[in-house]
Amino acid sequence: MNIVKAVKYCLLLVTSVVLAANVQAQDKVGTTAAAFLSISSGAKATAMGGAYVAIADDGSSMFWNPAGMAQLENNTVTFSNMNWFLDSQIQDASVVINGGNLGNFALSVRAIDHGEIEVRTIEIPEGTGEVFTPTNLAVAVSYSRFITDQFSIGANTKFVQEKIWNESATGFAVDLGVFYRTNFKNLRIGMSMTNFGNEMKMSGDDLRQAIDIDESINGNNDRLEGYLGTDSWPMPLLFKVGVAMDALDIESHKVELAIDAKHPSDNSESIDLGVEYGFNDLLFLRGGYRSLFSTQIEDQGLTAGFGLKYDFNGIGANFGATYMTHEYLEDPILWTLQIDF
Repeated sequence: MNIVKAVKYCLLLVTSVVLAANVQAQDKVGTTAAAFLSISSGAKATAMGGAYVAIADDGSSMFWNPAGMAQLENNTVTFSNMNWFLDSQIQDASVVINGGNLGNFALSVRAIDHGEIEVRTIEIPEGTGEVFTPTNLAVAVSYSRFITDQFSIGANTKFVQEKIWNESATGFAVDLGVFYRTNFKNLRIGMSMTNFGNEMKMSGDDLRQAIDIDESINGNNDRLEGYLGTDSWPMPLLFKVGVAMDALDIESHKVELAIDAKHPSDNSESIDLGVEYGFNDLLFLRGGYRSLFSTQIEDQGLTAGFGLKYDFNGIGANFGATYMTHEYLEDPILWTLQIDF
């Protein structure tokens, strides 16, 4: 593909996604199930404002663009932890296996630890003495492969579950991605579609209730079995297209720039921006801005972080930490450890 044409095509896509009017999406703000699937993953990607669909070159790549996972040349084990709101913890873990000419394979897990919550009822508002632990879980199997030396494809298939007390909702989804790398300043173009799956609906034993269909009648059966109805909700479908390039790559210094345009099913379109400065492939400073130009997202803002990389006898260790600003709630902190072997 001609480089100039590739750049023009990508810029056209970015502009189209951002400027397209989508009243339906804006009317559906906050109306999806499994919203935890949209929370950022990986210290590097998050520090760069989420502008990562055209980079996706580490153990979190399957979250952003599964096609980017083909860039990993080693087997990789990655673990991330984020301090989320109300003392909850978001934990991500992944294992990537380099299959050589067969492509790369991965297994990843995302879980949220909300801690224990005390059971309260209308009759006993001070608490029954029982506790429960809400669960958000996603397990994905991924595959990615270079079709040519510059173009790769990738996909995730994932199981998703949310559980509150004795009720749960289960779903299945797929993510698809493409990645193209040019020879001009390491210019890369990436596109992805994530969380394409079935609608999710809460069900469980506690939705069964004994109902008196007419309390004004004495002697009737006041223990008829009823079932509280719940609605089905779609997963947070997201389309992203992005560009990344090396603005500077001389001796021990490297600067990488990235921009993503995103089109969610439950919100307005927006832009993510990111930059990374690397010194001697050892120390990395990162910054970004997420959800720029959004008309609906109120927690848009700055991100910042750093990374350290060290190789020892063929084993690589990468550590990163990220700080994000939030307008109303506490500012989350994310750290990631990746081992390459």
